[in-house]
Amino acid sequence: MLSDKGFSLIEVLISLTILSVSVIGISQFFTQANQISSSNNNKLVATNLARMTLERIHHDYTTYGITPFTHTYDKSNCSTADCEQLFQTMINNVTYDIEIEATEQSDQELTIKLLPIKVTISYGPEDKRKHTSVEGYVNYAD
Repeated sequence: MLSDKGFSLIEVLISLTILSVSVIGISQFFTQANQISSSNNNKLVATNLARMTLERIHHDYTTYGITPFTHTYDKSNCSTADCEQLFQTMINNVTYDIEIEATEQSDQELTIKLLPIKVTISYGPEDKRKHTSVEGYVNYAD
């Protein structure tokens, strides 16, 4: 039977409880989606930075001090501030560390003067460091 008095206090409280639970659930979804989006953005920046670094090495590998031998290059190999800028950069308030590894060459790679290179980008807080890498070849001259 309908009443002209309106809603009772219990009906209002039950409605507010259901509405609150719904809003809390939806807000947690948006918070989690934002965190995932931010993480994906950082990974995309790191991947593009690795590709760009590999492309720069293709054009002039001597800038990074790379020689046709197995070796790892990072900011610890630098003695000048200009050199350190090659191996560390800040984008969107995130510091990205660049490590370049010249891996061992096969006989065929030695013959055609190709040096296998792996560029690894590290980013994020020290306790949850994330990495992404790109591999390619550099043609070198004697």
